[in-house]
Amino acid sequence: MAMASNRGVLGVQGGGGGSGKFKRALLRNLILGLRKGGVASREMGFHERKDAIKRAADAALASARGAAPCWSRSLAAEIAQQHRSPGPANSSGECCKAPPPPPSPRKMIVCKKIVRRSLRRPRPGNATASSKEYGAGALARAMLRKRTTVLKEIVPGGKALDVCTLLGETLDYAVSLKAQVDVMQLLVRALQERKHK
Repeated sequence: MAMASNRGVLGVQGGGGGSGKFKRALLRNLILGLRKGGVASREMGFHERKDAIKRAADAALASARGAAPCWSRSLAAEIAQQHRSPGPANSSGECCKAPPPPPSPRKMIVCKKIVRRSLRRPRPGNATASSKEYGAGALARAMLRKRTTVLKEIVPGGKALDVCTLLGETLDYAVSLKAQVDVMQLLVRALQERKHK
């Protein structure tokens, strides 16, 4: 498939997560990765093809996003490790052991406010109202811990991050995944149109 036609198709599709420039880089990297992975080979089985597509999509996402966010470095390290050894990948976030770039002061203040609000202690006064607030605060803290643990499992390299950085990485990762889905849907539509001609 020619890149010029893909660029034209991608230019028509707007909106969604990620910029047009990011989506074009993602599409280019995905097509190169699929070609390199030999996905079109007739000898490749279903599971092999599925794994090759996932590897190509993850590698395209990490390379298109660059090394700025921790999740892209972790994803690239996982892919490199899978390529070296066919065993299970180590997703402990080792590439993020070095401290990530510090968040902006504004982002830090917002994150601290969210955490502080969830850790708020009961106000002195009415004993029943106070105990109810404390129960709600304990519940909020438990929910925060549980959701943070889940996010650390989902976001590549998330295990090594503090809560504030994890929130920023999660947002960036979600937007990038949305762009990846848009690009893959666009690629499927382009292939289907080509097939029907």
